[in-house]
Amino acid sequence: MTLALNDPLPSDDHDDVPLLAARIAPNSAPAPLHGHANPRNDKVERSSSPTKPHRDRAIDLLRFGCLVVVVILHSMMSAAVVGPDGAVEPTVALSGTPGFAAASWFFQIMPLFFIIGGYAGITGWRRARARGGTWTDYLRARLRRLAVPVAVLIGLAGIGLSVAGELGVSADLLGEASLRIGQPLWFLAVYVGLSAVVPIAVHFHETAPRRSLAALSGAVIVVDGLVAVTGMTGLGYLNFLFVWPLVQQLGFFYADALDRPVRRPITWFVLVAALLSLVGLVATGVYSPNMLVNLNPPTGALVLLGVVQMCGLRFGHARLSRMLNAADENTTTSTGEAALDPRVLRAQIWGWLIVWGNRYGMHVYLWHMSIVIILIGGLGTLAQAVSLVPGASGLVLPEIGSSWWWATRLPWLIVVMVLSGLVAMAAERIPFPSEQRLAAVGRTIAEIAREMRGQGSAASHVDADEVAPAAPRAGADDVTPTLGHPRLRAAIAVGAATAGIAVALLVGIAPLIWTFVAFSLLIASLTISAGLTPRR
Repeated sequence: MTLALNDPLPSDDHDDVPLLAARIAPNSAPAPLHGHANPRNDKVERSSSPTKPHRDRAIDLLRFGCLVVVVILHSMMSAAVVGPDGAVEPTVALSGTPGFAAASWFFQIMPLFFIIGGYAGITGWRRARARGGTWTDYLRARLRRLAVPVAVLIGLAGIGLSVAGELGVSADLLGEASLRIGQPLWFLAVYVGLSAVVPIAVHFHETAPRRSLAALSGAVIVVDGLVAVTGMTGLGYLNFLFVWPLVQQLGFFYADALDRPVRRPITWFVLVAALLSLVGLVATGVYSPNMLVNLNPPTGALVLLGVVQMCGLRFGHARLSRMLNAADENTTTSTGEAALDPRVLRAQIWGWLIVWGNRYGMHVYLWHMSIVIILIGGLGTLAQAVSLVPGASGLVLPEIGSSWWWATRLPWLIVVMVLSGLVAMAAERIPFPSEQRLAAVGRTIAEIAREMRGQGSAASHVDADEVAPAAPRAGADDVTPTLGHPRLRAAIAVGAATAGIAVALLVGIAPLIWTFVAFSLLIASLTISAGLTPRR
């Protein structure tokens, strides 16, 4: 079957994306696959599309809350100790603490995050499709929104690590810092890939929702089964191709169900069935009881956990929305009375937080590990400086799990969160080449390539004319650029962005050459995708 991606996706500006709350009727007919207009489908989409952009504040708040949970978890697990020789050694805290595996069932929120991403993807795609946009329009905006913050992080952090190396920081510490800074990037690599296939995934969801879900579920089961039978844990990485697309597909179902009343008996049944299945599979040893272990590589345990989280979200979504929209719903009272209403004040405070999180949340997520590393390095230096004073170094870097260590965790988290927020606001304001400028650079490079190719072609024809004068000449104007097809360029842009993130994630950004490689791939991706802008 040939699938032509002529369906649209949304703009990803801060003011427009993710437009999570505009909901298209779930039973509306899917767009034609080959780009031919269908008046009936167009009529359905126009009638079901929103008249103006609308944000679902509950979804926005939960998405930002998921990022905050990740920041808190990473901050709590990142630590350092003073070794026997007095050297500062980075380590991982809490993972061996009794009860950590049980707690991971609550703070493992990545399935919920990808469910929210699926909800955002399908609602945004349907809205953009109704406006007549294309896959390349969506992809261009989504790549810029995701790749620019990563490029800024990689560029500045790579330079910072290079400077630290020149100042005498050991190569081992630099390597550890490099890998820790890249640690959160796996999520973005997966998210870029999932964003690229949203149109295809939505098509299969709209035409065969149950079969799509069954096919992905079956693939996850097969991969987990192969790992269990062969003992080759490396095979589990195949589930990156199935687990997160499946969880995203759950977000599609959630978006379709949100316009309908909650069917509590069915939702409770699904929640309990998924939870009991997960408990049973963990009890029999199929999956680890630690949900962080099930994250890398991803396993079916995360799918079951995601179903539980989705059902919980279904139960609480309406109530949370009412709380957050109290200011909008209070239209019967005067302005003065509304201003004194505690519900309105609470809704306004949450509204400010949501607006801030929508703008800076991704930067907080990307930069928090850099902040943690700098703080740990500073504490390590201080601990070494006061090591001659008995017990002083233990106050600066307390023993992990001790009473003093736990007592310092709240101040530690507050400092990390405040500094991450400040750095996020600064990073968001760092100037970056606009789409128009990158598109102009791309056109210039393309023209140079055409000229070089045309000159080479003309030279070869001159040689051929000496043998066969009747051979036709080919000038630069006759040269068709190899990468001229928008979909091919879009695919290359996605591949370059994913490769750039993968370099920073798997190899690191130290030494500086790897910073250059990762940054260059991201810039290439942005330049190629900027050229996808339709000419007016």
